[in-house]
Amino acid sequence: MNKIEYVGAVSLVMIMLLSSALPAVTADSNIRENVKGYNKGVSWKPVVPLKKVTFVNFDENSYVDDYAYLASIPTTVFYDKDAGRLFSYPLLFYQDPYPVKEDKERSLNARQGIDYFMEDWMSYCNGRLDGMTLINVDKDKVKQWPSRKVTEIKGDDPYSIAAEIALNDWSYSDKAVVAVIEKEFKEPNFELSGRIDGTVPEKKIKTVHFEVPQTNQLNPIYNSFEVPDGYKYLRARVWYPCFYLHVAFGAFQSLANISIPSGDKDLQLYCKYNDDWMEASAVAGWNQKFGMDIDITETYVYKNGDWRVAVTDIPTKGITVGRYGSFIDVLRNFRRVIYQVDVDMYPGVVVPIEDKPPYGCRNVTLKLTWDNPNIRLGFSLIGPSNEEVLSEFNESREGYQEMHLDQLGECLPGEHYSICVYSKDDLNQPVNFKVEYSWKQGITKEKGDAFASATEASVLASVLNAPLLYASSDKIPDYTREVIQKLGVKNIYLVDIDGNLKSDVLNEFKGIAKVKRYTVLKDVYDAIRDKTGSNDVVFTTIDPWTYWYVAELKPAGEYPGALFIGPAAYIAAHHGTPVLIVDMHPELSSAIVWHNEFWKRAAVDPVENEPSVAEMYLTGKRVYSFLEKYGFDQKGREKIVSVADQYDIGPSWDRMFVGLAVPGKFLFSPVDTSYWIARNVFYPALIFVNPAMNPNGVNLINGSKSIRRKVFAHGAHGLKIVKDSGEEIFEYPVHLTFASYQYR
Repeated sequence: MNKIEYVGAVSLVMIMLLSSALPAVTADSNIRENVKGYNKGVSWKPVVPLKKVTFVNFDENSYVDDYAYLASIPTTVFYDKDAGRLFSYPLLFYQDPYPVKEDKERSLNARQGIDYFMEDWMSYCNGRLDGMTLINVDKDKVKQWPSRKVTEIKGDDPYSIAAEIALNDWSYSDKAVVAVIEKEFKEPNFELSGRIDGTVPEKKIKTVHFEVPQTNQLNPIYNSFEVPDGYKYLRARVWYPCFYLHVAFGAFQSLANISIPSGDKDLQLYCKYNDDWMEASAVAGWNQKFGMDIDITETYVYKNGDWRVAVTDIPTKGITVGRYGSFIDVLRNFRRVIYQVDVDMYPGVVVPIEDKPPYGCRNVTLKLTWDNPNIRLGFSLIGPSNEEVLSEFNESREGYQEMHLDQLGECLPGEHYSICVYSKDDLNQPVNFKVEYSWKQGITKEKGDAFASATEASVLASVLNAPLLYASSDKIPDYTREVIQKLGVKNIYLVDIDGNLKSDVLNEFKGIAKVKRYTVLKDVYDAIRDKTGSNDVVFTTIDPWTYWYVAELKPAGEYPGALFIGPAAYIAAHHGTPVLIVDMHPELSSAIVWHNEFWKRAAVDPVENEPSVAEMYLTGKRVYSFLEKYGFDQKGREKIVSVADQYDIGPSWDRMFVGLAVPGKFLFSPVDTSYWIARNVFYPALIFVNPAMNPNGVNLINGSKSIRRKVFAHGAHGLKIVKDSGEEIFEYPVHLTFASYQYR
């Protein structure tokens, strides 16, 4: 008996025995009353939830848990072709409570999220599960969640675990999916160093100036200018002559910053690129809080030729000691504020890096030195899409600049990274420079192939309703061979990305059953999508989880075995689509670099570090060119899901798809993503056991209520609490946050 027949038989028996006893919201009655399942969720077919759960013990230093999680996907999400529905239940990483010693370590404790989810899932299941599968999890640790049947699977290698999972869930199957993997990998030892020599030619800084009258209207005022050849970096500033008053003492460091006359202006730079205007850079300082002269921005010259600078005037109220501009200029501005726009064009050159970064390129260092320490040079790393990946200009350094990046992506044939070197001083003679660079390989292609093979195979197996088994590149494990024989497998779908399987092992498979082999990622992508018709997109990475601490707003370290491929494959199986591992495609691995490097530097102060529209546009175009080439870009807006934490796929990655697609993201640790994805998938079921649906109300902790003091109302102590936060009873509560802002 296969799984579908088993589920059908169990459902029929449950209908006969319990049809008069079960409430309408339980899993069993969901099968009884609506055998098609719910169709309001994220899945590619209606979902029939089963009262089960699988836990895989999370090990941040091993890949065994990741392989086990992937092998469990076809058992927890499987397609009933005859009835056109999915049967599914939660697949979760299990983690013991983290021993939090300092408050900042709360970000490492995912256990509370597991408990919260299981509380809701157990309510949906009427307090008792039909089945629980534990993979390397002690059953005494989960006895608070009772189950009629508990299956324990233990092992330290992926081959035996996958085999035992298959035999536990299938009594026979005429097909099986086999992924070519390795349990262990050799550490990469590739390192490269290189050097580029070049010259910044003799050239003076070019400046253009515009005057823009204050309008107190939001429509921008544009002025055009040209950036001639030989200029590669821009600095733009908007200001106006005024008096200013800055008041600060004690805790009130921004008590007042008043400009007289008042004004609040934003600045944007545009480049004519691909026959359209691309916003190259923008700045939107809060002038009435932080001062008048803060609207300054810099950008790489993506293309010489036509440019625009725009000033957007933010309406101010009333006339909202020092001085900007001459005394006479300030007095003139009392009649009407005139914004002053200065654009400086810095001379520079762009030189290519002929060496190509390897797969899994990590630990990148670039150092610029030059022969005249009296000249101030800066430099930028330019990506294969012409994006400004990172720039460095530190005035405290004399004769050198240096930058470090955690990663670089691969290039397509004919592409390369480049270095832009520019001068912030007039050059009366050429300046010779050299750029020394180095990088290492942090992840081997063999490791990427194995992870990609297992990940795509898990989704394919889910769609085929077939078990997932593993083989190494040089051997068919006895466990795998035994399962194939016991289940009576006649057709093997062999996922072997990049063709790592040795020919004699391939011939051995062909002697056992009919073999369909996938060695190219696009082929297995198409095989999945041909069966589902889905063009949803799921991104993830094999870059291990970069963990962080509460309130520190920066990366703290990396767990080498903490991967997101399992949860990504689970949500992909529900969407009926393959997983796009960004590391496996040059277009994606290079596009992700700016987003990650930007956020690692910007997270500490995201308000003052807005992402560049130009970089989001250029890298977004690169991603969508890839999606179009692979057939994902269809009519309408695609659903795009990213599964990785904030420092592994930066937040701006998802934001750049808004408009073209419907993007979303699951983040935090792999354990967190597993239960958040389960909550997302089963939301149409869980919503009916939401405590907020209780007609008698629910106890919630409400926030405090405060009023502004009449004196020093806008400082650090400007609020007076008139009602403390506390527990209250709410009937059908709806959480809503109002955000308001008023310019003065």
